[in-house]
Amino acid sequence: MNRKIFRFCFACILALTLNACSIAGSWLYERLDSYIADYFKDYAEFTKDQNQRIDQIAKDFHDWFTENELAKIRILLAELKEIDLQEPKKKIVAIFKEGELLFERSNDYFEEPIISFTKTLTEDQITQIGEHFEKIRNEREEEREREDKEYKERLLDNYESGFSRIGINLREEQIDTLKIRLNEHFEIREEWSKFQKEWIEDFILLLRENQTPNYDSKMAAYLRSFEDLGDDEFRTKMESNEELTIELLSYVLRTADDRQIKGFKRSLDTYLKSVNRILSNRKIN
Repeated sequence: MNRKIFRFCFACILALTLNACSIAGSWLYERLDSYIADYFKDYAEFTKDQNQRIDQIAKDFHDWFTENELAKIRILLAELKEIDLQEPKKKIVAIFKEGELLFERSNDYFEEPIISFTKTLTEDQITQIGEHFEKIRNEREEEREREDKEYKERLLDNYESGFSRIGINLREEQIDTLKIRLNEHFEIREEWSKFQKEWIEDFILLLRENQTPNYDSKMAAYLRSFEDLGDDEFRTKMESNEELTIELLSYVLRTADDRQIKGFKRSLDTYLKSVNRILSNRKIN
């Protein structure tokens, strides 16, 4: 219902496309529209016609992404495989920027069908959507309270598992360096939760105007505003965290040994085979 959905869809695409097993990854990717549709349908009790419309939106997006964006992901993977391991930062920054553009194009694609769909919502359904967002927020807060590790410890775990997924099992000295550098990471979860809550509250209010003049343009502008969520201090922290991520990625690639390099390239070959299989099945060059 907002860009949280767009991020979910894009994350699904990457996760399923770059699945560790190329055969399973191809099979899962072809079911992507079903996963996206099911995610939408959790937001409220929709009518049969609305559910069919959700299915069509998801299918159309899946087809569009496969035909227009998947080959670009293949290029990014190929470029990553040939990255200069002595000076990787410049390429990593370029790949980050291209990933942002890809995400923006996906957002732009979704904007019109999402706005059109919201115009079919009833007052009860809009209330249910608000309650669904609140449920997600509460579950996230409860999960945070149950956490048995410090935030920086779990952040380090995420880095280790992330590198493992691209074939790099970190050495102890690399883990120690990441642990030290992660002290520079700003914890912004509470701020993010606060700003998101405020944005969603206004989003629900705007949904209730879905039969008023100029609704389409108002909702389009509001959806786009999600990328500018938060105040200047919050966005500065986010940018600092992103720069730190780029530096840590660069550090690990720059210090990778032969075993790690082989694992890295082997994983990328697996992902490339998965993407090529998907494109071949769709008869896309």
